[in-house]
Amino acid sequence: MAEEISYVGDTGGDNYLDVTFYPNTHEGVEYDFIRINVPGDKTFWINTIADDAYKARFRRQWEAYKGVKDIKGTPLDEWPEITESLRLELAYQGFRFIEQIAGAPDSAFARIMGGQQLRTKAQAFINRGKVDSEEMIKKQADQIAKLQEQMALLLETQPATPVEATPVKQPVPTKATK
Repeated sequence: MAEEISYVGDTGGDNYLDVTFYPNTHEGVEYDFIRINVPGDKTFWINTIADDAYKARFRRQWEAYKGVKDIKGTPLDEWPEITESLRLELAYQGFRFIEQIAGAPDSAFARIMGGQQLRTKAQAFINRGKVDSEEMIKKQADQIAKLQEQMALLLETQPATPVEATPVKQPVPTKATK
């Protein structure tokens, strides 16, 4: 139970949040603003001037906003397993990427029917094509064993000591009689 308690300053759920930096003006001065939405909860959001604490806390999004690199994620449009109406509902709830759905807590799906199953589908979609490391190690060990058997067979067919080549004597030509 102690592991479930969140402490002040805990940022463990930041990867789940929908964070957007954008330019805006306040009292005639242009600032960088931050909008933080909780996917699945339309009642809670933060929209304020981005100070250094926000820029450090959400460094990846800040760098993407500044053009250093793109935010990686699979857009909901690339997920063929959901209907268009569900895609629109998820977008309305603040989900933009399949990875957000895959990592969302149960509370994010309070307003979405079948949310836990949707999260399981999202995790399966993300993990498609990934190979289990134990399976890969077993495959490689089998391949090594097979190669060692082949090498042993090759060594058995070879003589233990190299055979020296003996020169072949050429026949001496004789005169043919007529």
